[in-house]
Amino acid sequence: MPRFNPQFWEVLFAPDQLDRFSDENALWRETEEERELRYENEEKRSKIAPLIMEIVENDLTEMQRNCIKLHFLNQKTRAEVAYMLGISHRVVTQHIYGILRHGKRVGGGIKKIRKICKKRGIQINEKHP
Repeated sequence: MPRFNPQFWEVLFAPDQLDRFSDENALWRETEEERELRYENEEKRSKIAPLIMEIVENDLTEMQRNCIKLHFLNQKTRAEVAYMLGISHRVVTQHIYGILRHGKRVGGGIKKIRKICKKRGIQINEKHP
């Protein structure tokens, strides 16, 4: 019999024993409403992703495009992007998010993407800094 490891707090069950537990109160439980919302969001994302990628490819500067693609698509940290492109972390942030000048955000690929999306009638969620 395997030893109990308090770091993992594992309790061994046979699959047939687990089947007897209700899914109603499980952590992984997803209500029908939550599932529909998830499907809806996935559908929206799949429709606007190609449009946003077109904007990234055609309307951003080369450095904005590189920073955004490495950070968001390749999931690199801004520090990793800075190292890869040979620029500072601060400059990567400026290319992605812009800078504050006199209390107003200026430049940045994200701002440009938002502006072009608004102009083209593409609705996107704005859940980032």
